[in-house]
Amino acid sequence: MTTLTSEADAAHLLMMLLAEHGHLPQPEFEVHEYESDTGAPDWGVCLVVNDSLAVFEQWRAALDLDPGNIAYRACHHGACMSAIGEIDGVPVELFAAADVPGK
Repeated sequence: MTTLTSEADAAHLLMMLLAEHGHLPQPEFEVHEYESDTGAPDWGVCLVVNDSLAVFEQWRAALDLDPGNIAYRACHHGACMSAIGEIDGVPVELFAAADVPGK
């Protein structure tokens, strides 16, 4: 059984990630509420990297998110990538949108 996270848990993780990886270009970020698999409210962290798939990869590696779980698709920005995982029991989503060269 997965323990649901509180808004405070997610906010704490976000601050720890930003402090620990302060050497990386800082993404946009938010703590957000969503519905868990059980239908109960849960809290997670979303990091958004704009205009750089390379910075997305730097953050993906720093967060140790499984590269096999990266979703890639074309979107109105050009290319969109996302990786989802869990850190210290808190759901984490890393998202990037960047122009595709030659488009």
